[in-house]
Amino acid sequence: MNVKKYTLKNSEKVDRALNGTLLGNGSKIGGIVKEDGSYDDDALLAEYDKLGGLITNNDGDIVKTGSFYDFKNKKAKTKAEVMLTFKINGRVVDVPEGKEMPKIVEASRIVEQDKKKKKNIEE
Repeated sequence: MNVKKYTLKNSEKVDRALNGTLLGNGSKIGGIVKEDGSYDDDALLAEYDKLGGLITNNDGDIVKTGSFYDFKNKKAKTKAEVMLTFKINGRVVDVPEGKEMPKIVEASRIVEQDKKKKKNIEE
């Protein structure tokens, strides 16, 4: 599901974020959908983030968990602090969204693109 400029990858967690979780006694916990069926995109991003759902940006980069939800204070962040996270040679590199990518990230993107091109040629 696409929300703003992000993709929420786990449809089951999207459903739980929107509609809540049904408990054994028939009651429901969580969910951000209002009675009229509407919801706020920022609230959805925060609730989905709270559930640990995988979020990517339009470039396919992984958004670090906790970018929209403040786990320490147990509430949605009033202003998202989006961090993109990359695993390169066994190291995790976090880059604030909108900042220039380190050269190692750019290099790893080139390698990944080359791998995809090679895989498509072989198929």
